[in-house]
Amino acid sequence: MCPTGARKLIGSTVTVDDVLKVIKRDAVFYRESGGGVTFSGGEPFAQPEFLRQLVAACSRLGIDTAVETSGYFDFEQVKDIFELLDCVFVDIKHMDDECHKKMTGVSNRKILENITLISRLHPNTIVRVPLIEEVNAHEKNIKAMCEFIRKETQVKGIELLPYHDFGESKYRAIGAQGQAFTTPTAAKMAAVKEIIAGYGINIVDYK
Repeated sequence: MCPTGARKLIGSTVTVDDVLKVIKRDAVFYRESGGGVTFSGGEPFAQPEFLRQLVAACSRLGIDTAVETSGYFDFEQVKDIFELLDCVFVDIKHMDDECHKKMTGVSNRKILENITLISRLHPNTIVRVPLIEEVNAHEKNIKAMCEFIRKETQVKGIELLPYHDFGESKYRAIGAQGQAFTTPTAAKMAAVKEIIAGYGINIVDYK
């Protein structure tokens, strides 16, 4: 424990059975609403065996499953998990590798390769774009992404997620300073959607 109370532990350790108890408790709501279970994070594939067991259990129970992922993992080690999922949401943060490294700390090459492989395996793969005015909302990046999706993948559609500052509290919790980014304007969002539509790619909106 931090003696001054400036730091605190967030989260808890659970077993697969612990999570299944919660899922089973709410199963009636999934059936009535047509919904299901979404595995998010963090990064769900950072704990592949835990995820594998949960997805398999939901499949046996007839509960639909989805996953939200950064796409940064060894595909062959988790390929079997994708075969059981009902929907896959995977991020494309930036098409330029150097910019991607600068913003995230890793190359985007493995991510793009995985998106190609996932989309060829899974018919319901959606690319999510966390859209930030100063980082990736410009025409060159959006066109490069559309070219990649159209030529190299079988992605079902793109979902645009305008930047928000909900993470500021997390920065403060760890004593870090966040970067000042801007949410794209409605006009910019419309322009980006127009580019995507021009490539014949479906724009997905779950609002």
